[in-house]
Amino acid sequence: MMTFNPKSLSIMRKVYEKKQIEVDSLLSPPLTPIETTYSPVTDNVRFYSYPKSRKSFIESYCRMAPLLKSENHGLNDRIFSLNVYRDLVNKKKAEEKINNGMLNKSVVVPSKKRKLSVSKDKQPSYKKTRVSSVLPTGKDAASAFDSIDIESTDLDFFPSRWLPSQESLDFIPVKVHWKGAPLSIHQQPLYHLLHPVEATMASTLRLSPIQYLRCKRTLIMAARTLKYQDIPFTKSVAQKLCRVDVNKTSALWTAFGQLGWLDESD
Repeated sequence: MMTFNPKSLSIMRKVYEKKQIEVDSLLSPPLTPIETTYSPVTDNVRFYSYPKSRKSFIESYCRMAPLLKSENHGLNDRIFSLNVYRDLVNKKKAEEKINNGMLNKSVVVPSKKRKLSVSKDKQPSYKKTRVSSVLPTGKDAASAFDSIDIESTDLDFFPSRWLPSQESLDFIPVKVHWKGAPLSIHQQPLYHLLHPVEATMASTLRLSPIQYLRCKRTLIMAARTLKYQDIPFTKSVAQKLCRVDVNKTSALWTAFGQLGWLDESD
């Protein structure tokens, strides 16, 4: 068994207090090969003298021993945890720096377009037909207005389901207004083809019987054409078909609509 001389023990006592020695699991410094050798056969112990550097070795070891205590393990764990947290924070800052440095412009996220599912039974929708493709415009409209037949009777001119009803003139009150004085038309050509209510409207709007009949037949036939094309017959469309004042055309379009002449009869 190895023993220490009084000088070595004195050095250790100066460094360690008694309570430190009791709790320290590393009481003795590790043995060096030159200090002792055990014989596997006789268990005899041979003693060697300590080198001169033994004192400095023990002092260095004693200063190191407190750092090896189990009490300091928790501190090391906390230091490790803080280092891991520091690395995570640095990584996040680096990612934010890269993202902010790529583009200063605001990113517009493309909206997802919903695909509309078309039923097999549903028929495909057709492109809307333009008014100009079914009705004359410009000079063609003016030429058609001037050349429309006005000498034949309504019964001969209009299709059966688009014949303007004379009874509606007797029972539906229709009034038109104009800024000027009524025009005397009872002696003008084709006056005899007008119903008394129609004669009053033409006179109030200062239209001759010929102008009135052309407007009447042009508007009703245009309404019929657009009806079959599923196109609404608006006031603006009517104003482009008659070669008279647009306000007079608007007044006739309103009156004929009230009489039911701009729609197919039952």
